Amino acid sequence: MIKNANSQLSQYNATDHYHKYICGMVLTDGAKALAEMFECFWFLDIICSYHPTLLEHEFQTWRLVVNEDQSAFVEGTDGNENTLIQQKVEYTDFKAREATVWVEGLVILLPSEH
Repeated sequence: MIKNANSQLSQYNATDHYHKYICGMVLTDGAKALAEMFECFWFLDIICSYHPTLLEHEFQTWRLVVNEDQSAFVEGTDGNENTLIQQKVEYTDFKAREATVWVEGLVILLPSEH
């Protein structure tokens, strides 16, 4: 199993396109590639579901971590390690141990695209 999904997407260091997503959010090319390659649109859906309650946090980091038993947790922070949201995921078939995306305003992007 791949340790960090982001390592498989290092070629994304900027975006050429913004892709409309749910709840008024948009994805960069890298965030879209993450969701497609690792079949984890559900991870982005979790982020979008919390976004309306986090509007005062212009910048957020979101991390998905998969446990040995295939359960996982998703954590959103304010970028300064202050936890905003934590959600347990009972089961996932995510093909890596972890992934990280950032939210800037309404844009979901890979850290390498900043």
